[in-house]
Amino acid sequence: MTNTALIQYEDTAYRGNRKSLELNTPSGQSKLFLKGWTQGGGALEKSSRSGIFPPMVLETWPPEAIVEEENLRQQFEQEAANGGEPYNPAGWISGISIRYATLPRVSWALLWMQHGGRIAATWLFIPFALGMIVLWAETGDKSGFQVFWDEAVLPWIIYFFIPMLLLWSVGYLIEKHFPHIIYRRPKGPKWELNRRTGMVTLYHDPDTDEQRAGQISAQAPFQEWDGYLVTLPDRQGNLWYRLNLVHKTEEWALPLNQLMPATTNREDVLAFWLLICRYMDVTQPLPDIPLFESFRHEDPRTLRHDEKSGRDPRYWRDMSRQEYERFKQDNRHKLYNNKW
Repeated sequence: MTNTALIQYEDTAYRGNRKSLELNTPSGQSKLFLKGWTQGGGALEKSSRSGIFPPMVLETWPPEAIVEEENLRQQFEQEAANGGEPYNPAGWISGISIRYATLPRVSWALLWMQHGGRIAATWLFIPFALGMIVLWAETGDKSGFQVFWDEAVLPWIIYFFIPMLLLWSVGYLIEKHFPHIIYRRPKGPKWELNRRTGMVTLYHDPDTDEQRAGQISAQAPFQEWDGYLVTLPDRQGNLWYRLNLVHKTEEWALPLNQLMPATTNREDVLAFWLLICRYMDVTQPLPDIPLFESFRHEDPRTLRHDEKSGRDPRYWRDMSRQEYERFKQDNRHKLYNNKW
């Protein structure tokens, strides 16, 4: 049995069985801030119930992906121990915290250059060719093929498709032969949800404030933050949902769409909020999904729960693909039949 006596949660750790905190500090939030981040809606209830998970999380981190990530992490740690490059990631998901970091803007620009060029040069070429065939059938006989080619087809090829092919080619060559140019180490994290301390931390944006990258810009216990379901209509009239975390009194807000992208399924975002609450609540074990299985033995509450229930430490990692598919189907059924 692992000794957890030396592992302690901080006093500020979130405990879902405590009464909701009422801050005495006057609110410094403007109406414009509240409208932008909450849309005037009510805060979501903090609940740590388990059994329902956002399908996107289950799709993104299936058992095989977790095994691969665990092997890579062990490989990097071993290489660092043997005198190689230090293993010091800027962001992670673990049983201690979820810290978000992303590539610098120049890296994303190079990736968009490559993949944007590829999509434009391939996906749009067939519609373009079909359109030109239809246009030729309607007007080609009046002017002749050479005139049609020079005036209708060639300009598109010269000024659109060739530049897109060049962007695709240059981006591909850079990624293949000089990956360090694209995959640069992030200058710092952007935010963190810490289970052990219960703190929600916002960092200075490394893209706009490089000198203070990695320094804290705002921090408060999770119990001082509320979750809001906000809607984003698109041009077709569809409603997209996402989750915002907003402080009760300060003008601090955290859009969690980096971890859970906006979706047209309202239930997915509500399930994501339950997952965040369960993760932060130290009176409950870590959510029992593949994403956290590698860290269950490091968390004291989870370790006691697993030892008492006799849970297999490799429950998810040794699960067959067919069994996992059945689990996802059952989860989706619970998701859409739940009374939200």
